[in-house]
Amino acid sequence: MNCKNCGQIVAGNFCSYCGQNSKVGKINRATFLKEISGSVFQVNKGFVYTLIELLVRPGASIRDFLNGKRKSHFKPIAYVLTFSTLYFIISRIVGEHTWMNEFISGFSKVSNSTESRLEMPLFLTWISENFAYATLLLLPVFSFASYLSFKGLGRNYLEHFVLNSYITGQQAIFYSVFIILKLFIESDYLELVPLLISIAYALWVFWQFFSEGNRTMNIIRSIATYVLFMVFSSGILFVLFAIQQL
Repeated sequence: MNCKNCGQIVAGNFCSYCGQNSKVGKINRATFLKEISGSVFQVNKGFVYTLIELLVRPGASIRDFLNGKRKSHFKPIAYVLTFSTLYFIISRIVGEHTWMNEFISGFSKVSNSTESRLEMPLFLTWISENFAYATLLLLPVFSFASYLSFKGLGRNYLEHFVLNSYITGQQAIFYSVFIILKLFIESDYLELVPLLISIAYALWVFWQFFSEGNRTMNIIRSIATYVLFMVFSSGILFVLFAIQQL
C-alpha cells in the first residue's frame, strides 16, 4: 500500500517517510467528526504552507487534501476559525463593521416597515457580534448550495464543507487587509473591492477544483452557488425573524 501523502510504500499504520496515517480515506461522517475535533482542540501544523498554497493553487491544494495528502495542511475548521476571528478582532480594533454586520443591518431595515422600526432580534444581534462563529454556522448553508450546484461531480456534502471552509478562511484574510487599508485610504470603492475579490477568489477555486468536465457549465455552477446561498440564507433569516416577532 502506498502513502496518499508522499506516495511511499507503507507497511504499518503510519508512513515511515512523512508520518501520515496510512488509513486516510475519503471524507465521510466518521472522518469528518475526527477532523473537527482535531481542528478545534489540537494545535495544527502546516499553517504557513496552507496559507501559501491557498494563495497560489487553492483548488489543486484543497483537492490534494481531500484525496489524502493531509500531513502538511492546516486543518480546515481551524483555518476558517482562525482567520474569521482575526478579521473580527481587527474590525473591532479599527472601529469598522464586518460585512456580516452590514448585511444584517440592511436585512433588519428591509424586514421592518418604515413606519414602525423594531429592535433587531436577539439572534441577529448575536450573529453580528460573533462573526467567527456565525461564519461557521453559515458554512453548512453555503456548502449545501455548492453541493447542489456541483452535484454529480463526485464530491459529497462534507467534502464541500471542507472546500468552503478553506475558501471562507482565505476570504477573511482579504477582508482583514482591506479593513486596514481603509485607515490610510479614503475611497468608497474600498467597501466593494474586498467583496468582489472574495467572490472572484471563490470562483477561481471552483474553477481549479472542478477542473474536469465542461468548463462553461462549471462557471454557471459557480454562479449558481452564490445565487442559491443568497436565497437559502435570506430565507432562513426571514423565518427566524418572523419567529422572533411572534
